[in-house]
Amino acid sequence: MSETQQDEPAAPPPSRKAQIAAAVQTALIGALAGAFVTWISAPWLGLFARQPLHVQLWVSLAVGSALGVVALIPVLRDLIQRHPDKVRTALCVLAGAAVATGVWTVIRTAAADDQCPAPAELRLVTASENVAELTARTRTYVREHQTEDGCPVVRMTVGAAPPPIHLRDAFDNGWEWREDRRDQPYARLYDLQPDAWVASSAAEADELRAGQLRSLSARKREDTVGRDQLVLAMSGKRSEELDTYMDNPDDYSFGEVWDTLTNTMGMTIARPFPETSVAALIGTHDVFHDRGLPESRYPKAEQELVEDGLGADTVTSLLCEFDRLADRADGGDPKIALLVPGHGVDDYNADRVEGCEGTGDSAPLVAVRHHDLSTLDYQFVKVSWPDQRSPERAKLVEHFGAWLRTHPLFPNAPGPRDSELGLRELGQLRKLVLDELRPQLGLRLLVDTSGSADRPVRVQAAEAVRANSRLLGPRDKVEVFGLHALTRNGPAEVTRIAAESTREQLGAVAAGIESTAFDRWDAPASAGLSRLGAGDEAVAAPVVLLTDGRLFDNEGTGDAAHVIARALKDAETVSGLYVVVFGQDECAVSALPDTDKPYRCVTVGEGADQALTRAIITVRGWR
Repeated sequence: MSETQQDEPAAPPPSRKAQIAAAVQTALIGALAGAFVTWISAPWLGLFARQPLHVQLWVSLAVGSALGVVALIPVLRDLIQRHPDKVRTALCVLAGAAVATGVWTVIRTAAADDQCPAPAELRLVTASENVAELTARTRTYVREHQTEDGCPVVRMTVGAAPPPIHLRDAFDNGWEWREDRRDQPYARLYDLQPDAWVASSAAEADELRAGQLRSLSARKREDTVGRDQLVLAMSGKRSEELDTYMDNPDDYSFGEVWDTLTNTMGMTIARPFPETSVAALIGTHDVFHDRGLPESRYPKAEQELVEDGLGADTVTSLLCEFDRLADRADGGDPKIALLVPGHGVDDYNADRVEGCEGTGDSAPLVAVRHHDLSTLDYQFVKVSWPDQRSPERAKLVEHFGAWLRTHPLFPNAPGPRDSELGLRELGQLRKLVLDELRPQLGLRLLVDTSGSADRPVRVQAAEAVRANSRLLGPRDKVEVFGLHALTRNGPAEVTRIAAESTREQLGAVAAGIESTAFDRWDAPASAGLSRLGAGDEAVAAPVVLLTDGRLFDNEGTGDAAHVIARALKDAETVSGLYVVVFGQDECAVSALPDTDKPYRCVTVGEGADQALTRAIITVRGWR
């Protein structure tokens, strides 16, 4: 055997003292390397820390992947195999640098929260359909306006403004909701007081300013911060069908487009209630004026809009209700067109509808535009409250307003024209629709006073009654009755809780509901209709039933829908039944067979006050 083939003698193992010295040397080198890497990477780490979480995760993943790829290069693999001790030392150095840098980053990030001074807070309000877009703008503004240390200069929140019927009182009363409770004045805030309001129309803001509201800033030409146009939104299939009758609907009169949709295609047109949506109020002008209707046809046209409006009080709730109908409809294609702002279609298709997830999964909506449909010119209105004025806050509000004018809402709107509804025209329209076209209401509330309804119904029903005092007109009257049985499966009893009351007396009506004993047994709804229907009223009136839904199980051995339908048909002084179910997510009886009288059953959903608002507006025409 040659010398080259002989095994070389094994190197003696390093002594324990040498191992300790090498470990100390490696640790010191790692610490020095960590400090050096931390020092040179400080600016980049600051930039990294200010990025959103998803950006940080992607960057970390990319760096790790890049290191993994580098380690697979053949030359480096060969170098690692030939010099394992040196590579191990280098890895220890890098690990020490990474640990030191990571610890420093965590400490710096944690300390940054304590070091950042509390930013000023601005609160904005706007119509519910504008909340998503305005929120996106505020986030961009906050991100663009930070200190050199990455601290925010301002924190901004966006909320939905109260309905138009509440706005004047809200701005006039310091954003307080004032009402009567048990003959005592009571006030509560709608929400945190806003620093600015984005109105859906210049005329809307001017209408409030005309009432000498000191809290609103004066009108300026440059207050416009966005524009959009009303559209007719429908499914793609319905839009294609419309194209078979009209190559370009914009080339025809709006009346011809409307008649084609409703008469030829058998569609209905839905819009929110104008009491609770300025966009809907302005859209009502288009329905009357642009169709060329004579004033004698206004009442019927408005009643059709109420009946076909899907019970929605806002653009947002209308889009949500359409989505629910699309999910239930065969092929997801309701024969309904929505009269909404154009950006509502974008929000629906992009799944940005507030409180209604999943709209983006449905068949997309198509916006059918027409030159006669109105423009919404969004206005930035500064709000100041007595004894709360701050020059610094006012400066921030002014700065954001100026920034918003250069970053307007709904920039993709296709060049809509100026709004033709001024202060005078909007006031006349509001008076026409809300005062003259709304018939006098004689409402009978039938409250389920069984023991099971105590927790879900009692307080919510009383609060809902109080909340709707501004919705009633001076001639409207409300009666309240309780429905229960004294024994299990015993005969139904209907007791009077409140006699005919005006809107000024709703505080006492609500107190009467709260003080009523909810300790009886469930009674069938059909029996309640029979009792109320046997009255001596000269004019039939609608009944709104407030219940937890369990009384539907007490309709005897027959099908509940048929039993209630028969009772409603026989109740001569009941013009229709509207059921509001508390504490449940569905109605046990969703429709009634074989009756010409209107029936609707809804769940409370977003809130009892909104549910009762929709009920009141819907049943006005049930005569």
